[in-house]
Amino acid sequence: MLLGACAHGSLQRDVTDVDDLLRPRAGVVVPTRNAEGEVAAEDTVRQLLEQPLSPESAVRIALMAHPALRATYAELGLARAEVVQAALLANPVLALERFSAGRFQEFGIAQSFIDLLSQPMRRRLAESQLASARLRVAGDVFQHVTEVREALVHAVATAQARDVSERAHAAAAASAVAATALYEAGNLQELNLVGERAAASEFLGGALDARGQSEAAREQLVRTLGVATTGAALSLPERLPDLPPQDPALDSLLVLAARNRLDLAASLQDINAAGRAVGLTQRFRLLPDGSLTYAGEGKDGGPFESGLGLVVPLPLFDRGQGRLLRAESTLRAAVARQEALLLAMRADVRAAHALLSAARARFEEYRARVVPLRRRVTEETQLQYNAMAISVFGLLQARQGELSAAHGYIEALSDYWKARIQLERAVGTSLP
Repeated sequence: MLLGACAHGSLQRDVTDVDDLLRPRAGVVVPTRNAEGEVAAEDTVRQLLEQPLSPESAVRIALMAHPALRATYAELGLARAEVVQAALLANPVLALERFSAGRFQEFGIAQSFIDLLSQPMRRRLAESQLASARLRVAGDVFQHVTEVREALVHAVATAQARDVSERAHAAAAASAVAATALYEAGNLQELNLVGERAAASEFLGGALDARGQSEAAREQLVRTLGVATTGAALSLPERLPDLPPQDPALDSLLVLAARNRLDLAASLQDINAAGRAVGLTQRFRLLPDGSLTYAGEGKDGGPFESGLGLVVPLPLFDRGQGRLLRAESTLRAAVARQEALLLAMRADVRAAHALLSAARARFEEYRARVVPLRRRVTEETQLQYNAMAISVFGLLQARQGELSAAHGYIEALSDYWKARIQLERAVGTSLP
């Protein structure tokens, strides 16, 4: 009972350690969990869902409510169980025999002394594996945090795109109505009428697709939040936030990744655990098992004799060659994986930084030139239409071009924030 209580308290510390790893990386207030990884915050989740979601509130909801994260935290219990098991000694073996014909009576009790000698090393090995498990659990939760942020960006962007698509369809539909009126008055050829109607139908198809994309994005956001609601019930921000004044430099990002990537830290712990496993195997390769015994034997009416004994395997054939080779190979593999992960980390950061820079440049082009120029085209076309220099179709086409530029603007802004979230994944922490 005492060991069980200590194990439960240690598991609570493991959960707390994971939360401590997440706080500086998630960029939000990490809720306090119990030893089972659960958070009692139904009222808080309900209140947050009643307000327009922000990146911070969405992440808090997911951390408090998503059942998959409870399953992730449960992996700590598996690793903690190995530590608890490593601290225990093997149970002694008791044997009792009686032969009724000759009235013989025998007993024996055996206890492994190798288990006692190897217990400290086994415990240190299990603790190294537990440290790696804590880092991996924190890393998995951080990955989910980035998924929530990306899902929110996608949901807001598709909602804005839906609004633009519906306005573009309204402009095309108005153009088709005007064409019908001109055709009925005999001032427009049928070819032009058919073209305007076809364009209106195409814009309608785009609006319907944008509606479906928006609804699907909302449901994907619900999935990442892990709440029992519908996408339509979510309250989203009206628009995506503007870009920050500048992005971090590549050199600083590489340093930040080396300090914050939890998978890198976990790989180092894997090397440590593999090294301890090699040491344990080398120490007991010739004597992997051995027991001290105490046995007794007697007959009815005769003296009862007892004494100590020793049972050990003779290392004539199996000298632990296979076990040692397996342990050493595991260590070499852990070192190689850590080196490969370092190379991949640097490449991931460079690639994500390149995508972020390109996304910023594209957005700046839309903000500085494309959208203002399209707006200017619409204004100039309006003046010409007022002077009866062009038809209403020219004005509507200019308006459609402006809405198309607005759609590109939203897409460029969304691509920037998605690229920034991808960079956070590569670096292993939230960026300011």
